[in-house]
Amino acid sequence: MQALTDAQQLRRTRRKAITAGGIGNFVEWFDFALYAQFATIIGFHFFPAEDPTASLLATFAVFAVGFLARPLGGLLFGQLGDRRGRKIALSLAVLLMSGATLAIGLTPSYATIGVAAPVLLLLWRILQGLSAGGEYAGSSSFVIEHAPVGRRALFASINPVATAVGTIGGALTGLIVTLSVTPEQLTDWAWRIPFILAGPLGIVGLYLRSKVEETPEFQAVAAEQAEMGHQHAPVVEAFRTNKKRMLILFGWAALNAVAFYLLTSYMVAYMTQRVGFSQADALLVYIIGLAAFSVTCPLAGLLADRIGPPKVALASAVLLAVVVLPAFTLMEAQVIGSAVLGLSVYAMVVGAIATLTPLFMVDLFPVRIRYTASAVSYNLSYAVFGGTAPYLATWMVSNTDDGKMPGYYVMVLCVLGVVVSLVGISRMYRGRELRDTEVAKSVALV
Repeated sequence: MQALTDAQQLRRTRRKAITAGGIGNFVEWFDFALYAQFATIIGFHFFPAEDPTASLLATFAVFAVGFLARPLGGLLFGQLGDRRGRKIALSLAVLLMSGATLAIGLTPSYATIGVAAPVLLLLWRILQGLSAGGEYAGSSSFVIEHAPVGRRALFASINPVATAVGTIGGALTGLIVTLSVTPEQLTDWAWRIPFILAGPLGIVGLYLRSKVEETPEFQAVAAEQAEMGHQHAPVVEAFRTNKKRMLILFGWAALNAVAFYLLTSYMVAYMTQRVGFSQADALLVYIIGLAAFSVTCPLAGLLADRIGPPKVALASAVLLAVVVLPAFTLMEAQVIGSAVLGLSVYAMVVGAIATLTPLFMVDLFPVRIRYTASAVSYNLSYAVFGGTAPYLATWMVSNTDDGKMPGYYVMVLCVLGVVVSLVGISRMYRGRELRDTEVAKSVALV
């Protein structure tokens, strides 16, 4: 058998890295999205109340609490990933997410075990949050550190695409189950089936990640640290030397978090409870919107590689502010075609924003602290803004009877995105604080 050339081996390594990073995100967000898709039914089983809105708010409150664990997960997995390697941290993250999601599917309801049911649900959500806190930052570093020169933004699109495809996979599974049983059976027991499927998916993710090598950038840093003969403290160094960049990422991630989690974790409940669609129709609109998101991500990556990330960041933040209210107006029209158009336009702009986030998570920080610094700042932002987005959206609509209220909230975050783009991101890329991605293999602090 003919030996592979160096170029062929490099391409093969990159394909394996993309597959491992992408599949891991698919598994993570297949699991993570199920909670949002069945939020109404979960509320019925775990938080019984006479008012359906009260049950849904309680369900989203537990969803938000899970996000509070994300910064801790980012810290724990970031330290592990910066010291021991991205591979081991990501393998543990995918196992933890799948196990916790399986546990949700197997946990008895309030009617069976009383208050222990919501307590256990909260525990599983916290474990999911710990896992998610380590997954995205680690897989972003893992995939982009394998990217060829001039293609870092394109490689950054792998993670949001895998996230959306995983969410679509969860939605399709939910749709198939919904169409295969009666509404009574779905509410009674069939909603648990997608959660139980999480167990085998976790094993698949673990297998794929066990077959890839560490990134060249991490191997180089690890060799340097070994030669120096001491372990560094990534979290201490991150806060001591990179506070400004962590703040920049925090601000951009806030826009990403609200826009993305309204798309993936609120829209199904919004379309069923507010707009009046059936569960099946809402899932269909949702899947089409996520498909539009997925198509946009690599296009945004190619554009960012061509004209620069700061320009794409500014344009996408402005464009989202322009389209978000018309998008909600179209969804409020109670027509499937109109809802598809509104959600798809919204999702496409969010796709551009989401593509830039993993790129900034990598570009803003040096390799030796990249996992920790990006995971902590990104997940702190998601804990504050992402986990609360479905709850706040539900509360605002319930108290104002205005279905467009979440759109106004997004517009406020778009202003923040514009400021971060102009004051932070543009300056970082324009100055000499970041090496030119066209001439450097690894973007790092100088």
